[in-house]
Amino acid sequence: MVVRKDIDNSSAIVTVTITREELKPKLDAELKRFRQRAPMKGFRPGQAPIEFVKKIYGASIFGDTLNDMMATKLYDYLRESKLEVLGQPLPTADQQQFSFKISNPDPEYAINYEVGFVPNFDIKGLDKSESFERITISNLDELAADDLNYARKRMGKRSNPETDIQENDIVRIASRELDGDQIKAEGWETTITVHLKSMAEGDLKTQLLTLKKGDTLRFNARQIENQEKEENYRKYILNLDAADDRVVGDLYEGQIEEVNRVEDADLNEEFYDGYFGPGNVGNETEAIEQIKKGITQFYDVRSNALLMRSFQERLMELNQVELPETFLKRWLKVTNEGKLAEEQIEAEYPAFAENLRWSMLRDKIKEQFGLEVSDEDLYQEYVKRVRNYFQVEIPDNIIASSVESLMKNEKDVESTRRDLETDKIFQAVLGQVSVSDRAVPSDEFHKILDEITKKAEAEQEEDATLRSSVEEV
Repeated sequence: MVVRKDIDNSSAIVTVTITREELKPKLDAELKRFRQRAPMKGFRPGQAPIEFVKKIYGASIFGDTLNDMMATKLYDYLRESKLEVLGQPLPTADQQQFSFKISNPDPEYAINYEVGFVPNFDIKGLDKSESFERITISNLDELAADDLNYARKRMGKRSNPETDIQENDIVRIASRELDGDQIKAEGWETTITVHLKSMAEGDLKTQLLTLKKGDTLRFNARQIENQEKEENYRKYILNLDAADDRVVGDLYEGQIEEVNRVEDADLNEEFYDGYFGPGNVGNETEAIEQIKKGITQFYDVRSNALLMRSFQERLMELNQVELPETFLKRWLKVTNEGKLAEEQIEAEYPAFAENLRWSMLRDKIKEQFGLEVSDEDLYQEYVKRVRNYFQVEIPDNIIASSVESLMKNEKDVESTRRDLETDKIFQAVLGQVSVSDRAVPSDEFHKILDEITKKAEAEQEEDATLRSSVEEV
């Protein structure tokens, strides 16, 4: 017999009762099985008197049999009741005392289990009255033009001119520290690298643009780049080791020993084929459009991630699902066998509860929209990864063997399954609510993204110990 008494909407006491009539046949069968199989000193296998077996092993057989019957009846009830159990059921502290006499069991044995479960709820916030902003970028044209210029530099002709210095050149100057107007005795000597394009407008930059390889000049090294931190100035401009604490000056005499120049590649067939692949792009307009596609894909992934975060925050706000707090804290303590201090459980529980609520909301959305990540979905995701890695057409048998190898990593497979599940949840929510785009400059976009990422990482740390302990159970 099983009787359930609800404590609140998310926890209950479930009392499981086993009668003597139910228990006795199980005990007799287990005694016979044990007698046949267990070796007992002084007796041939299966020949030990049953009373001897009861005397030596009766209490152990009784306890194991009763526990197995209790657990079977309890979990059969939970399965038939379709309760979504949280953690595992725990026997209550106030259990009655039993007689474990195997020859004369009590008329009945009853154990009270405390059970925490997901309460019934209807998810709120999945309708068109809920409006969200999707952050996009406003300077796509600018980014595409910059990327094209960068591509031209990557594929441009490199040279070391000796007759002039231009705005985009990189200049290496063999430099010696000055003491007043003279070279300092035992002063600091190093080769200073100057990126003219990153220099602020000023006398030093103007002077360099009038010089050439082999020329000498005197300069203040602090004018090369604006290094706000002293350690960065010493490390990146003067090339001093972090452990080197010598005192050095800012004035140097140097000789230009090398000028590095990259001339932008011409926008011609050779450049288009080399950068975009043969026949994919034929002119600058097509090149820009191709680059825009890549940039758009890059930002779309991140825009959707930010939007998913907004979905999660709003749904969590609107669906404060009740949790069996007392039960969960006790379960965390009991299942970790004293490894977690009560203070730690108390400190991390609020974040743990929020993560648990979100898992419940995810499950509810999956149930409501019939979402499921199939084995075929997983396989095709790995196929896509393999194709993206090789970026060329490869035989199906190579793809299949590569996928098989990748999917041996069970941890990665589970992570991939969850990512695909999140994508399906995102699309389901997206179809139910109102979303409008808000375009911002890319630097502002990245600032927003960085702030949200840091916040999410901090939140994941707030209950890291509790989540880790649950995963190990």
